[in-house]
Amino acid sequence: MRLNTHKSISVRPRHPLFSRQYVTALLFVVLLLPLRFAWAGKSDLDKQLKSDYSGKTLTLRRFYSGEHLKFRSDGRLQGDAPIGPWTLDGQIEVEDVHLHRTQLVIKGRRIYLSFDSQRKSQDKSMTTNNNHGKPFKGLEKTLSSIQVEIEIELPDDKPDPKDVSSAIQAVFVSGSESMLDIVPSYWRAYFAKQEGRPQSPPESKELVYNVKPKSGVTAPHPIHTPDPEYSPEARKLKHQGTVVMSLVVDASGAARDLQIQRPLGLGLDEMAVEAVSGWKFDPAQKDGKPVPVVLYVEVNFHLY
Repeated sequence: MRLNTHKSISVRPRHPLFSRQYVTALLFVVLLLPLRFAWAGKSDLDKQLKSDYSGKTLTLRRFYSGEHLKFRSDGRLQGDAPIGPWTLDGQIEVEDVHLHRTQLVIKGRRIYLSFDSQRKSQDKSMTTNNNHGKPFKGLEKTLSSIQVEIEIELPDDKPDPKDVSSAIQAVFVSGSESMLDIVPSYWRAYFAKQEGRPQSPPESKELVYNVKPKSGVTAPHPIHTPDPEYSPEARKLKHQGTVVMSLVVDASGAARDLQIQRPLGLGLDEMAVEAVSGWKFDPAQKDGKPVPVVLYVEVNFHLY
C-alpha cells in the first residue's frame, strides 16, 4: 500500500483547550514543575534548618580550631586543622545555616567557656555582658568577633531532610550523647560527675594508696614543678583562677592518671595538665618502700 505524503487529514478541535498554542504552553508548564518543586523543597528545608538551629549551641565531635572548616558527609575533616581545648574550640553558637549547592553551610560564633563556683560551664561572653565599663565592652567585642564557618558535604544538590540530619550528626554531638565519649581522658572525672555517671577508676595492677593520718604512708615530696604556660585566649581576656586536679604519683615519682576535678576554662585546664604531667616527686613511702598514692594539687593562674 502506498502512502500519499502530499495529503493529510487534519481535524481542528472546536474547543480551545486542545489548540496547538495551549498544548505548547501546557508542556512548558509541565516541564517546569519538577524544577519549581525542587526549589520549593530546598526553600522549605532552609527554613526548617534556620528554625531548628539558629541561635542554638552545637558541640563538635572533634575540637578543630580555625575560622573555616570543611567536612565530608561522614564527618571526616577535609584538609588539616589543629585540635584545641574543648573550652575554646568545642562549641559554636549558630548565627546562620543554609544549603548552598551540595553543601550545608553553618556560620557562627565560637563559644569560649569558663566555669562558675558550682563547676558549671558558662559562655564567657555572657559574663562580660553582665558587667559594665570600658574594659568589659572591649572583652565583649573580642568574644563576639570569634567567628567560624563550617561546610558539610552533602550527597547531591537536592538533599532530603534525612541526608542533612545525618551529615549534621556526623559532625556534631547529639543531645542524647555523653561528653565522656569525646573529651580527652583527663576530663572524664569532671563529666562523670556532671552527668551523674559512675566514674571508672584507671586500670592498675598495683595497689594505689591514700595519704591519711595513721595510715603509715608518707606524702610524696615535689622536686620539679615547672609553672604552666598561659593560654593566649585566657591572657587576652584576663581570665584567672585555680585548676584543681587529682593524679597518681607512682613509685618512681612520676605523675600519671591526671583528672580535672575543678576546671577553670579558656584552655587553662589543658595548660595545667601539660605542666603537671611533667612534675617529678620523691615518691611516697610505706614500710620504707616507695608506693603509688593519689594526690590532689592546685594549679594557680594569675596575671600580675
